[in-house]
This record gives sequence, C-alpha cells and structure tokens, in this order.
Amino acid sequence: MKVLLYSHVFHPSVGGVETVSRALVEGFVAKGIDCKVVTQTPEGDGAQFPFQVIRQPASARVRELLRWADVVLFNGASLALQPWVLAYRKPFIWVHVGYQASCIDGAGWVDNAPAPLEPVASFLFHARRNGYIRGLKDGLKLLLRRGIAKFAVTRNVAITHWMNKTLPLPRQVQIYNPFPIERFQAADRGEPEYEFFYMGRIVQEKGVDTLIRAFAKVVQRSREAPRLLLIGDGSARPEIERLVAESGLSASVVFAGSQSGPALVEWVSKGMIGVIPSAWYEPMGGVAVELLAAGKSLIVSAKGGLSECVGDAGLVFPNGDDEALAAQMQRVLGDPVLRAAQTAKARERAKAFMPARFVDQYIGLLKEVTGRA
Repeated sequence: MKVLLYSHVFHPSVGGVETVSRALVEGFVAKGIDCKVVTQTPEGDGAQFPFQVIRQPASARVRELLRWADVVLFNGASLALQPWVLAYRKPFIWVHVGYQASCIDGAGWVDNAPAPLEPVASFLFHARRNGYIRGLKDGLKLLLRRGIAKFAVTRNVAITHWMNKTLPLPRQVQIYNPFPIERFQAADRGEPEYEFFYMGRIVQEKGVDTLIRAFAKVVQRSREAPRLLLIGDGSARPEIERLVAESGLSASVVFAGSQSGPALVEWVSKGMIGVIPSAWYEPMGGVAVELLAAGKSLIVSAKGGLSECVGDAGLVFPNGDDEALAAQMQRVLGDPVLRAAQTAKARERAKAFMPARFVDQYIGLLKEVTGRA
C-alpha cells in the first residue's frame, strides 16, 4: 500500500500537527507501508528521514505523486492538492484536527476571544468584522470545505469524541492522535522543585493569563510560597511577563522558555501539578496526554478535548474562570492523598494513549478505504 500523507506543516516546524504527522508516517514505515510526506514547510536543518519529504511541490509534481499513491491522508481538513485528488479519483481521508469544516477561521478563536463554531453564525460574525464582500468569499470557501467533508471525502476522522460531537460528519470515525508520549515517562521521578507548572505555547488562546491570575490568588491564600514554572514561548509572553510583574509574582514565576528533547523532559520532571488552562476549546490537547505519561497531577479546562483525555485522572474548571481554577489549585496543593491518587490514575490512563494503538487503527482504516482489508 502506498500512502501520501499531506501535512501543511512539518519538521523543522514545531507543534502538535507536526508531531502527529511524524508519528504517523514513522509508524507506517515501521509496519512496512510505503509512505511519502507532502508539506508546505521549507527545508530547515537538513534532517534525514527514512521516508521521502516533498516540500512545496509544483503542480506537475503533485500530479506525479497522486498517480503513485493508493490513498491520500490529510492531517487536517485541507483543500491542498485539489482538484487533482478528485480528478484522479483517489480515496482520501480528512483528519479533523481543528474546526475548518465548521467555521471560517477554522479555530473558533479570533482577536484573542472566542468566535462562533457554527457555519451561519461564523459567516455573520466575519462578515460584520471584515465586510460582507470578504465575508462572502470566506463563506464560499467554508461551504466548499463542508461540501467536500460531507460528499467527497472517503472517510472523516474525529480526533476525540468531543470533535465527533461538535463536528458531526458522515462516514466519520474517531481515532485519537498518536502522540509519542513514551519519552515523558522519564519525567515521572524525583522531588519536584515547583508546585505548579504549565507546558505549551504562550499564546492568548492557551489561557496562561487565567493561570497567572489564579496563581496570584493561591499565593495570597497560602502560608507557604508556592512557585510556578512556565515551559514554552509564544507571542503572548511579553504580556504574561507584564501580568506577572504587575501581580507581584516575579519572585514566584519562572519562565523556562521553549524546550525540546531531553531538556523538555527534564523541565517537566521539576513540576508537581500540571495546569493546562486553555480558554480555547482544544480539539484534543496532546500536552495533557504527555503529562499523563509523566505521572503528573493535572488540572485542565473543562470544555474541549482536554478533559476527555484526562478523564478521572485530573480535575477540571470552566474555561477562563480564574477563581474556579484557583480553588482547584488550592485543593490539589493541600491534599497529598488526592495528588497520589491522581498520579496513579495518570500512569494507568496513559497506557490507553500509547501511539502504536492509534497507528494500527489508521492502518486498518487505510486498508479499508483501498479495499486491502
């Protein structure tokens, strides 16, 4: 079986889509499947892979690749490679890693605030914001994506039950993203240096400002002096640094910056209670799965895929509610028995998210749509 995997972003770019795409193709190749990756990410560090990566291909090269492939797997609901995929009548799969088939912006998050996820409401929102001519053009693109998702795609894949419910589509199956979480098991060790920690991009939709406001309340109400570790970087970091200073927390908050590889695992091992406070409705939330593998106590926002992944191994709070988050942080901090129970459940729950299981599910789906089952 010959699989063409389209990933709009790929190594050396860093993010959830890139990580999952690499895990998928490496899993396919390990099972003897011939797989090539097409991406719009330009060459970076010269890394070599045991599979071919075709970057920013011209139209002639796209047609050549489609003639070669038995099936096309899109890690994202993308119109890329069209109309040739349809012209060559190749079976293709859309993995819905966002809300591209339900709203114009594809995220439900615009100008640092939630935006409608329903098609009509999204059209009206963007038309009022950008003008009706621009809104009409964007609305037609959304209509095209929805039409393809409903009538042309061979299979749709929802990456969580949350996405299956929020974006119900025909011929849809649910398969979790295969995140390579095994390496984070090495972070399940030692005495932590920080009572609370965050891991992820420091951008508005991730709710780091909610975490800082909640942490300020916890500090005010605690006899001890808890510390907060922030692992990651992003466009909102200057704003978060200002908020930390204005809240009088400069001595209690440490910015570790962007980390990767063994250094990232080492930083995670320094934290005791992981907080993932996304204001946005995360379609899944790979960070939560990684921290389950690290055996960490967790507090996550309730709406979206984070709470689904964590299950009963962590606590939840309403998205954006810093008072409710502060209460949960105080609860876990003051209850070592609860923390011990959470870490035990986290280790057990992580076993259900080992990536090989989901790679096998994808292989089964690919065989099904190519008639090779």
